Amino acid sequence: MEGTLSEDDGLIRDSSMDLNDSTSDPHMALALGALGIELNLDGPDIGEPCIGMEFDSDEAAKEYYISYANRVGFGVRMNKSRRSRKDDTVIMRRFVCTREGFHSKRVIYDDGKKKRKRGTTREGCMAMIEVIRKDHGKWVVTKLITEHTHMVAFPGKVQPRVDNSIIQNSSGLLHATSSGGFGNLKNFNRGIRVNPFGEGGEAEGLLEYLKKMQAENPAFFYAIQVDNNNCMTNVFWADAKARMAYQYFGDAVTFDTTYKKTKYMMPFATFRGVNNHLQSVTFGCALLMDETKGSYVWLFETWLSAMGGHHPDTLVTDRDKAMEGAITRVFPNARHWFCNWHILSRCKQRLSDVYLKYATLKRDLKECINHSETVEEFDTRWELILDKYNLWDNPWLQSLYDVRQRWAPAYQKGTFFPELSASQRSESLNKFFKRNFNSKTSLLVFIARFDQEMASQYEKEAQADFAAAYTKPLLRTPSPIEKQAAEVYTKEIFDKFQEEFIESLGYYVDKIEDGPNNKYNVTKEEDNRRAYIVIFSEPEKKASCSCYKFESSGILCRHILRVFFIVGIRVLPEYYILKRWTRDAASSVILDERATEPGLNFQDCLVAWYNDLCLDAVKYGIEGAMSSEIYKVAKAALQKALAEVVAAKNTQRKGQQNMQRFARLQKMQYKMPLPKLQTKKTPARSTQD
Repeated sequence: MEGTLSEDDGLIRDSSMDLNDSTSDPHMALALGALGIELNLDGPDIGEPCIGMEFDSDEAAKEYYISYANRVGFGVRMNKSRRSRKDDTVIMRRFVCTREGFHSKRVIYDDGKKKRKRGTTREGCMAMIEVIRKDHGKWVVTKLITEHTHMVAFPGKVQPRVDNSIIQNSSGLLHATSSGGFGNLKNFNRGIRVNPFGEGGEAEGLLEYLKKMQAENPAFFYAIQVDNNNCMTNVFWADAKARMAYQYFGDAVTFDTTYKKTKYMMPFATFRGVNNHLQSVTFGCALLMDETKGSYVWLFETWLSAMGGHHPDTLVTDRDKAMEGAITRVFPNARHWFCNWHILSRCKQRLSDVYLKYATLKRDLKECINHSETVEEFDTRWELILDKYNLWDNPWLQSLYDVRQRWAPAYQKGTFFPELSASQRSESLNKFFKRNFNSKTSLLVFIARFDQEMASQYEKEAQADFAAAYTKPLLRTPSPIEKQAAEVYTKEIFDKFQEEFIESLGYYVDKIEDGPNNKYNVTKEEDNRRAYIVIFSEPEKKASCSCYKFESSGILCRHILRVFFIVGIRVLPEYYILKRWTRDAASSVILDERATEPGLNFQDCLVAWYNDLCLDAVKYGIEGAMSSEIYKVAKAALQKALAEVVAAKNTQRKGQQNMQRFARLQKMQYKMPLPKLQTKKTPARSTQD
């Protein structure tokens, strides 16, 4: 053991000994977030620990904390001890959760021996108890932390530890195998959520489904997380279309965990975004058995790998402590927001008694959250709600207000994030669950129905692409700006732009400041109480508005459009046309950055090139299957391109063969022995000569 001096002249000793298991086998530690057979512990009721508790010995304190941990459902190990400098007896002991701290990174040396990859359960949990021996001989609790950073088991039930390893498959790199699988799992870590994996070997069925999908499309990606017993814990997959869509519309992503809303739902989560038709698009799916920080880190890193390593600008999730820690680690530069739909849904649960008492509370909260245009207006409405319903002392609302910058739209203006319309919100994952899932639905049936939903989603996207290419929207004015917008935007985006353009005609403008950046006051004719400030730069032909609509949605607001009309701008500057909202949003060729990144080894380059070409092939198939004529053109072009690739490959192969032949000839020339020269014999001269 290593020792360091303490603050009060004692010797501190660190230990990683697990105390829950009498066999001292670290693999049997009773830790949080595990999945497997539950063990019922029958024993006396253990009270809650508190500062000042006294024990006759350190052993009694240890036994108490182990019993308390078994009741709550977490693992215990001894972390530190301190000895007296006078008689070298132990005067302090500290017991911690088995998930305390983090494993240090060790250098692994390759000595040719096959090593088993070990997982880790350390995730920085701070739960602990520290007892010190006082002068009167009693051991007293002096430090105590009862909060955990992870989910704990239900009272009376504890579960064996999970060590996480990864089986992942992308483009045929690794093939997953299953031993035991989900059929070995009796309950989730919460002990109440419906088990979708059942007893019928559905893990094998899921694995066969994933292999089949990848056999049909090599760009299909999946990854499986397993524990020490080779049982699956978490699964992620994404098809080629999802991976391709992320390249165009992955600037803003929602991690949808709607299943948490009802405890009997399938633990099924999706990464979602919005395309150029304002339709919901899926960037990947996951089955989450374990909801610890470590599992979320695995999921986010796996998803990021499947998406080519491109980080989203904004990520919206449910409010969850473990998830928040994982996002900070995996996406340190992304803006992490909380979904206000989940916030309102949670308010209904947390304030159920107040909702029953006041029927107008729900409406007032919605108006405050969704219709406050400024920070000041939001704060004023919030305070009025607290006054009206006497909720100043409500801890739930206070905790929400403390993090309002991460979920209130008024605080998020100026940051781009596309929103779905009200009609499309009805197609959310929550509605899908209600239509297709009950407690008896099997995993494979659920996935088959979700595949049907995805097929319907892709069909609607194809129909919208076709309509955008072959139909023209109805213009309501002779303005060249409206005509320009109709030519570049999709129908759905143009409808929103047209609404702003028509509404701009009802506003009047007053110049309030002159100079390089002119400042204008824009108000509506019948309501001049609410004014908007537009700043216009004449040299750059750029404008900004106090409503921040363009920065938030990528569509110009009515106030800037009115100023453009006043200053004589008749054509939209290219800066104000976001490519993601245009008809050609998915037409650009995106090269996988990893394919050109220097420093990659040859095997990694092969994988990156293969993935990049597969994504392009999927897009080629979508564009080429529009009609019989287009199919024939696409087929001929593809055959021609394939012939050119094969010819280039043969040319390269012949060049390599010639180089190898030349090298062999040179090698043979150097090894060939030189011929010996014959020496001429000269006749000896006679003595007479």
